[in-house]
Amino acid sequence: MAKLINNNTTEDIHLNIPKTFAFIHANLPEKYAREAKELLPADKQNVDLAYIRQVKKDRIKNIDIINALYRVAQRNKSEKEKSNP
Repeated sequence: MAKLINNNTTEDIHLNIPKTFAFIHANLPEKYAREAKELLPADKQNVDLAYIRQVKKDRIKNIDIINALYRVAQRNKSEKEKSNP
């Protein structure tokens, strides 16, 4: 029998995309693009800020940017919760 290669890669994003985007829209700060760009992997750092905004607005499937947006939203939500106990 041939050995099967396990290509199961886990993404750092929730599998429910509509809920993920709902969370992103509800919790992103007003100025989020630069912060999201800083969270991207080193090889993706050359992406334009307008493209990051486009991914959020039009729900373009770019996992790295969606992950960065989600992390920015999580950080913003936790900061809001800390300031409003």
